[in-house]
Amino acid sequence: MSKFGSSALDRRGGPRATLQSAGKVLCGAFAWDCVIRDQSATGLRIQMLSSASPPDTIQLVDLVSGCAHDVTVVWRKDREFGLKILSSHDLRGLAPAALQTAKRIWQASQGRI
Repeated sequence: MSKFGSSALDRRGGPRATLQSAGKVLCGAFAWDCVIRDQSATGLRIQMLSSASPPDTIQLVDLVSGCAHDVTVVWRKDREFGLKILSSHDLRGLAPAALQTAKRIWQASQGRI
């Protein structure tokens, strides 16, 4: 049974793990704080800590796991967003130039700059 009752249709592609991880939403020169509420192999649910409403295609940095995800927004409700993972990148090793901002943000969160 889902938290919305037995009649709710669960459209998830797979099981999700409930999390409370710190994250950053990146879009160009902007970075917003968020909390990653749950994650599956193909998607995430985040809660923005501000009233910012990012565009449909963004990058999400999981500050706990050291991963960056290229994602697209599939739904929005108030400050919560459902994201579809397009690709994922490990920031703990060498990273291409396109991930340098994400890597610097992750390193700063770990006190490693």
